[in-house]
Amino acid sequence: MPQAAVRQYEEDGALPEAEVEQQAVSEAESEETLASADTPSAEDKQDESYYHYTLDTKDPDPWLTKHRSKIIAVVVFAAVALAVSIFYKNYLLSEQTKAIVAAPQLNDIYYIDFRVIEDNLRPAEKFRMAKVKDITGDVVTLNFSSFFYPQEHELNETIRYALLRSESFFQEKRHNYNAAELQGMITSGAILLARRPENNILDGNVVVPDSHFESTSVFIPGKKENFIGLEYLKFAESGSESALAIALVKVQESADLGFAQGQVNLAQMYLTGTAVRKSLPAALVWFKKASLQAYKPAIFKYAIVCQQVKSCAIADFYQELVKAGVNIDFTKQVDIRATTKAYAKALEYARGKKAY
Repeated sequence: MPQAAVRQYEEDGALPEAEVEQQAVSEAESEETLASADTPSAEDKQDESYYHYTLDTKDPDPWLTKHRSKIIAVVVFAAVALAVSIFYKNYLLSEQTKAIVAAPQLNDIYYIDFRVIEDNLRPAEKFRMAKVKDITGDVVTLNFSSFFYPQEHELNETIRYALLRSESFFQEKRHNYNAAELQGMITSGAILLARRPENNILDGNVVVPDSHFESTSVFIPGKKENFIGLEYLKFAESGSESALAIALVKVQESADLGFAQGQVNLAQMYLTGTAVRKSLPAALVWFKKASLQAYKPAIFKYAIVCQQVKSCAIADFYQELVKAGVNIDFTKQVDIRATTKAYAKALEYARGKKAY
């Protein structure tokens, strides 16, 4: 190899080593500069405050030490206020539930803890919703929801999502409870909460199916009189005796014209003693007339009232319906638990399953 080429090769090999040494020196100088910058001077140490804002108990914040008792008092007061607020809210809801159940109305909503009612439930089957379907005297008919819920707050979400508008949300099976049984359900914790819709609206959503608002323009004798009578009954709730008298006249006219709903409303007035003398036999007469027109609510109501009258024979009633061509298969929707054995036996007899 030529001598010039060898010299050039040696210079090229020494060049990287020089660059590495120079880089190491520059890094060392940078570290020394940073260290000197981080080290406080004597003047800085004199200006530095003695107290540090720290959580160290050996050197606490003087402000926290001075106001510690006040802070503790504020925290305790806030906790007590929150507890009292929750307790008072639960108390108001409890009183609301008792008041609604004591004076039930149609479409009232009950939150039910079904674990109190039944034992053989699946782990996720805990809570259920119920709606007041019918009221006959002191007997309240409930329809339970078709679904169970594992958590109570999901019942509120069901209302917010307007699921109650579905026709299939509540089962068709009817469960009859008297006033004493409903009060017992409150005491046992089965009824957790009762809510009453205003104009069929709860939490901004309609709680009845859309079919509830359907109407027909077909003329039906007695329909107008029944509607007028019901409106006067609403006015009579404020204590108007004249409105109550007019309501009786209009409902009586509707019943005389053969309108089934008017006959049921007149029977209800005899059943509760509204504007007339209370009479269960008279109520049965009008319930029976409406039942012979295959009006289902009248049939259910007759069966309930019949259990309260000793001279009433439920089997004869069902036999008369069958002879009149009324289909009574829908009566299987009634919860036998809430009825007497005689009623269940009469149902079987009327359906021809077995004879006495």
